[in-house]
Amino acid sequence: MKHTINKSVISFIIVSLALISFYGLIDHYGKKYTDESFERALIAFGIAKGLNAAISVAQGTEIALEPAGIGLIFAPGQILDPVNDLIERFSWVMLACTTSLGIQGILLKIFSSGAFSLIVSSALILLIIFIWRKDLVSKQVLQVMYRSVVFLIILRFFIPFMAISSEGLYRAFLESDFIESTDSLQNAKTDVEQFNDQNREISETSQDRSWYEEITENLSNAMNSLNIKKRYAELQLAVEDVTIDLINLIVVFTLQTILFPLLFIWLAIKLSKAAFTVRFN
Repeated sequence: MKHTINKSVISFIIVSLALISFYGLIDHYGKKYTDESFERALIAFGIAKGLNAAISVAQGTEIALEPAGIGLIFAPGQILDPVNDLIERFSWVMLACTTSLGIQGILLKIFSSGAFSLIVSSALILLIIFIWRKDLVSKQVLQVMYRSVVFLIILRFFIPFMAISSEGLYRAFLESDFIESTDSLQNAKTDVEQFNDQNREISETSQDRSWYEEITENLSNAMNSLNIKKRYAELQLAVEDVTIDLINLIVVFTLQTILFPLLFIWLAIKLSKAAFTVRFN
């Protein structure tokens, strides 16, 4: 009686897996969360590249002012060099992360296709028949069938479950860091662009002028120099925040798109080894 109950429980689980596989009940969520992760990666990558472009413009400018006959030269390139280097490294990290997400999307499309789902469902139903009618096949054939089905199940559900679990990890622990860091990077990009615009305006007004214009604009130059120094200090603070934000984003995407999938691969291998050690009596 107990043996029959165990077979009934196993059969119920197998039928449930066959239905989930055939109708793709979790594939929608797997695809949705994979696409959302890919979109977040593109957003972060786009903001970082925009910031990189703005910083490159700032690095190539020098501001020369002469308030009251005192020469002042501002060159933001020195404080922006480390940030620009970090953005370049961030770009390589994001390339690896987006590549990982792209591979996950392709594997999800393959293993959730109608043909593969039909193969898995058919194998599961066939396994149920062999479990209830062991007289139809030998123990060796049943063992091979069992191992093959376990391997097909892992392939079929590995990517969707990983995508759903990864999204759960993101929403529980990483979402706030992503939002705060991307918002801060966008603000830093705006600050650098405003700094560049202000530099451009001052440079344009510092072209050849008559002696009368030189005299009357001394006060304006002095005020500009004070304003530029203030903006220069603000730029230094923004740069410090950018470093922290980039590191936070590196942690978020590396954890979600590289380390977490590696953990799932390790678990899948362990599960496969455990399942393959089972022997039928």
